[in-house]
Amino acid sequence: MSGGNIQIMSITECFEPAAKQTVANVLGSSRVHKMKKFTFQGHTFDPAHLAHMYYEVTQGALNVKLDSSQSSSAYYKAGSNTLYIKFISANSITRQALIVHETTHALFDFKAAKMDIATSESIAYIAQCLYARANSTNSDPDARLYDEKSSKDKVFEVGWEIAGKLLNGGSLSGEDVSNMRGAVSQHPFYASKHGSTADFDGI
Repeated sequence: MSGGNIQIMSITECFEPAAKQTVANVLGSSRVHKMKKFTFQGHTFDPAHLAHMYYEVTQGALNVKLDSSQSSSAYYKAGSNTLYIKFISANSITRQALIVHETTHALFDFKAAKMDIATSESIAYIAQCLYARANSTNSDPDARLYDEKSSKDKVFEVGWEIAGKLLNGGSLSGEDVSNMRGAVSQHPFYASKHGSTADFDGI
């Protein structure tokens, strides 16, 4: 038996291929194409571009890592082009929509888009709600994505309303933009930094 170095993979590393496949499955699904294109303060979200991120994941340009140490279920780091998730299976619309939210950040990072955090989060929350509302099997019109804390729920309340408008063939109004940015600015995660520049630096 040779005395070479033996490397042991951590449990997290063992499951990362499954996490990567989970993200790819969401982005490559026909469910993404049920979403609608929209423009928010000069920045256009197109579900076709989001579907293209499937290839960025499978080719390794967009990294996917497991991170169970964070309170957030998913987040994106522009500096390393990495999407972190706490789960390896997205068997619910809620989890799938969360992947859409974070991949929307990645999409605009890869474009090196210039925007503030309020705009970045507004677009991502609208995309998240669009995906969930377009693919929901619940016939209750009041059923939507939500957070139990009222300070965090406003982004879903406003985003869900905008998503319904877009899915019905409408477009964003100035009031929609103002309401969405206002909801983000009230969210405790972004209240102190919503006017700061998003750190999108390109691929």
